[in-house]
Amino acid sequence: MKNMLYTLCLLATFGCSQQSKESVESNLFAPNIIWIIAEDLSPDIGCYGNSQVKTTTLDDLANHGIRYMNAYATGAACSPSRTALATGYYQNAIGAHHMRYPDHLKPDLEHGVLPIHTLLENHGYQTANIRSYPGNGKTDWLFKYDTDTYEHQHWDSIDNEKPFFARICLGLTHRGFARDTISPVNPDEVKLPPYYPDHPVSKKDWAYYFESIQVLDKQVARIIKDLEKNNLLENAIIFFFSDHGRPMTRAKNYLYESGLKVPLIISSYDPAIKRKYLSYKDTDERLLSLIDVNATTLALAGLSSYNSQGIPFLDEPLVEIRNQVFGAADRTGETFFKSRSVRSGDLKYIRNYHHDFSVNETATAYRKANHPIYHLLNILKDRGELDAYQSRLLQPMDPEELYDLKNDPYELNNLATQSEWTEKLESMRVLLDHWMEQIDDKGTEEDPPEIVAAFESYGINSIKQHKKAIERLERAVKAEVEKQVK
Repeated sequence: MKNMLYTLCLLATFGCSQQSKESVESNLFAPNIIWIIAEDLSPDIGCYGNSQVKTTTLDDLANHGIRYMNAYATGAACSPSRTALATGYYQNAIGAHHMRYPDHLKPDLEHGVLPIHTLLENHGYQTANIRSYPGNGKTDWLFKYDTDTYEHQHWDSIDNEKPFFARICLGLTHRGFARDTISPVNPDEVKLPPYYPDHPVSKKDWAYYFESIQVLDKQVARIIKDLEKNNLLENAIIFFFSDHGRPMTRAKNYLYESGLKVPLIISSYDPAIKRKYLSYKDTDERLLSLIDVNATTLALAGLSSYNSQGIPFLDEPLVEIRNQVFGAADRTGETFFKSRSVRSGDLKYIRNYHHDFSVNETATAYRKANHPIYHLLNILKDRGELDAYQSRLLQPMDPEELYDLKNDPYELNNLATQSEWTEKLESMRVLLDHWMEQIDDKGTEEDPPEIVAAFESYGINSIKQHKKAIERLERAVKAEVEKQVK
């Protein structure tokens, strides 16, 4: 009956009556809700099985709650993903899918679509976008909005006698990587995915990424300390997650697991809250989308009438809430992606509408200036030192990709061209087509000339801006390769 009522509420925007602001403010049991949002982080932390990093705070956070093992961003770049998270709508459903528009070309939100903090504030919650260290106040949404619509920017201004929603965005683990000088990671001990060259350049890059995760862990410890200091942990639920996957070649910007799959920990240091919402298990294997975090937050606050495309999952902790998760990639800087993906069970399907370039060729000028593996791949290709999996990163992308994640977690063997997988391939095509039709995917429409011109102009300026940095990094990688040969 509960699911039926919820479904009926979703049939119309604001179809169910909302509690008044006064009733929420007087409800002592309305939980406080805190989002801690990392950048560019795959499930590479200790409690997800990575023994190469020390993440004592995040591991402890997981011990006080639940690790979600199959959580996915809707996009593999920050602005599209954050747009969906903020609104509860897929970015390509509301015409806010390119990374990123100039301000004057950002779309207005469609009627009935509102940022989550606006909904919660209207519902009686205090709202905060924390700028106190280590928070940076980042929103980075792809629609027109007023950045000053949050009530609070610091923990100490929040009234701990009233319910609040707070988001705190961290700059890590975005490049350039923060170094952990106290507990450095030994590059020689780093284990790489097989599609990267097993080379000191790759290992050092990954070691720095791992160190940045360790610094991030210390920042989360600071947040917990600040919350405790300001008496804000009582009656609080903490969501920790990342906007998308790790900042590496074939990860960020791409619809592989390494670009879309993120850590998601929901935790509470309040025993009563933990018993009420988070006592059913330590890990949760269900497929989840970050837009479900939006819907779950609204449901926790008692506002389940918003017509979100996400689905609350704490209300029904033992029920499968979705059978598929979907992803989209569109323009990213000067690179014109147009890809869509769906995971269903252990199968992953990617459709690349634009595929006349290799993964490495799609690197933006920014990436060429900051990603040593980009240059390493080109250099080792010329030397004939790449294996078959690594060489694929320099070959044109396939129009369709199909992977069996259970037997091929690194997505190395594309099954889309194998006849015995034809039936499965067709079923995944249908799932993706149905989703794109259902959400009215705006990314399938032709971009207006002003959008095309804006991104082309961005590309020209970005190449000029990063030219010297690209040349410096290429020289440094070449020198390291020569050093290893000697």
